[in-house]
Amino acid sequence: MSDATPRHSEATPAESTGATTLGAVGPSDESGDATATRPRRPRRGRTIAIVAGALVVAAAIVVTVIVVQPDDEPAGAPVAATLPVALPAGDLPEGTTVGVIVTLGPGAEGADWNGAAQGALVAERRLELGGADIALATENDGGTEAGAADAVAALVERGVTGIVVASSGPHIVGALSAAADAGLPVVLPYAPVPDGAEGSVWSTAPDTASTGAALTEALAGATRTLLVDAGGGAPVGVEIGRTLAATSAAGDDGLARDVARLTGSTPPATETGDDVSATASQEEDPVADPSDAVLVSGSAARLADVVALLQTADLAVPVVLTPDATSPAFSSGLTADGASLSGSLVTVGPETGDATALRGDAAGRSVSAFLGGVRVLAQDPDAVNLTDDQPFTAVAGAADARSHDAVVALVRAVEASGSIEPGAVGDALGDLALGASDGIAGPELDFSSAQALGGEVTVLNASSQDLGLRPASDDGSTSLIWFAGPATTPAAG
Repeated sequence: MSDATPRHSEATPAESTGATTLGAVGPSDESGDATATRPRRPRRGRTIAIVAGALVVAAAIVVTVIVVQPDDEPAGAPVAATLPVALPAGDLPEGTTVGVIVTLGPGAEGADWNGAAQGALVAERRLELGGADIALATENDGGTEAGAADAVAALVERGVTGIVVASSGPHIVGALSAAADAGLPVVLPYAPVPDGAEGSVWSTAPDTASTGAALTEALAGATRTLLVDAGGGAPVGVEIGRTLAATSAAGDDGLARDVARLTGSTPPATETGDDVSATASQEEDPVADPSDAVLVSGSAARLADVVALLQTADLAVPVVLTPDATSPAFSSGLTADGASLSGSLVTVGPETGDATALRGDAAGRSVSAFLGGVRVLAQDPDAVNLTDDQPFTAVAGAADARSHDAVVALVRAVEASGSIEPGAVGDALGDLALGASDGIAGPELDFSSAQALGGEVTVLNASSQDLGLRPASDDGSTSLIWFAGPATTPAAG
C-alpha cells in the first residue's frame, strides 16, 4: 500500500515496562560474542526444495482446531493461502545489508526473544526468492547497555543500512543511543520506544497505554486484582488491588500458597514426613477481601516459572499474563518446568500468531505466506540460524512474524529511497505505511508515528494444539499458539 505520510521528527515518548528478561531460550546458550554476516546468495539457480512455481503457497490447508473464527467464516473452513511466498523488491542498491541485534546468554536481559528473532531469516529468504540481493548481519548485545552500544558499533563497521533490535528491556537504550549517533534507523519488534529515545527509531510492538487497556479488558471487570510482580512491574493503566513480589526464583518458595490465600483459593498441599498436612496458608486467617483475578508481570522465562508454580494450586480466579508470554521462550520455559501447556492461559497483543493463518481474510493469507516461507527455508539443508551455529530447522518453530516484518520494513525503505545511506533510509521509512501487499505478515504498520503498530491490541488465548503449519521441531516439542479470544471471567465476590 505504501501511503505517503509525514515522517515524525523525533521519537514519541513511551514508557518502558522495565521488565528484566531472564533465561536464554533460543538459538544459542552461549554468552560470548555472536557475529554473523550472512553471505549473499546468487540471484538464480538456488537449490531450494520447493514445488515448481513455489513462489506461491497454493494448496488449501485444512486444519481442525478450536479457535475463534470470524463471524462470517464457518468453523473449520479450509483456508487457501494465495499470497506469494516470494516478496518482489525493486532494484535494491548493491550492498543492502540489514543489521539484527539479538541477546544471547542464560539469564541475559532480552534473551527470551532470540528464538522469535529468527523470523528475520524468513524475510531474507522471501526477498531473495523475489529477486532481491540483501544480507543480514547479526550481533549479540549480551543483555547490557554497553554491549548494545558495542553491537551497533560493530554493525556500523559492517555497513548496515538499518538495524532491527530484536530484544527488550532497559539495556536497549544503549543500542538506540549509539544508533542515533551513527544516524542509523532502528526498528524494535519486541519493545515499545523507550521514553526519551532520540534518532530514527520505531516500534512495531504495542505501546504501554495500548497494552494496559488490553490487560484491563482481559481482566474483565476485576476490581481487586492481585499483581504478581515477577520483574515486569505494574502495567500502565491497570488498576491493582494488591501486589506480591516474585522478582527472582529465590523467592518462589511458598508463592503458590500466598497467591491461593490472597485469592481465597485452595492452596497446594505440602508433605511433612509421611503425611500431607495443611499448609501455612491454610493455617493463617483468610483475607477479608480476596482478590478476584491475578495478573503476572515479567519476562517470558519468569512468567513460565510463576505459571508452573500456580498450576500446583487450585486457584478460583482467572490468571492473566503480560505480553512477554507471546515469546516462544514462554512455551519452552513451561515445558522445562514440567508445567502443562493445556491450561487456561491468557495474555494480550496483536494478532501475529500462527492461528491467524486459519482465517480466510487478508490477515490469514499474509500469515499463511509467512509460514510458507518458514517451510521453504526449513527445506533448505544449508539454512542456519542468525548466529550460524544451528540449522534453521532447530529454530523454525520459534521464528515469528514480528522480526520478519521489521526486516521487510527496512528493505521497503531502501527500495523507496533508492539508497543504502542510513539517513535516506530513515527518511523514507518515516513516510511509509505498509501492509499485506508490501509483504507485512502481521498488522498494518504506519511509520509516521514512532509507535508504528496499526492493528488492535487484543485479548489472546493459548492452545497447545499443533496446527501442522510449521515443520516438526527437531526435538518433537510443541509450542503454544495464541489466538484472539474472549476475556476472562473474574471470581464472584
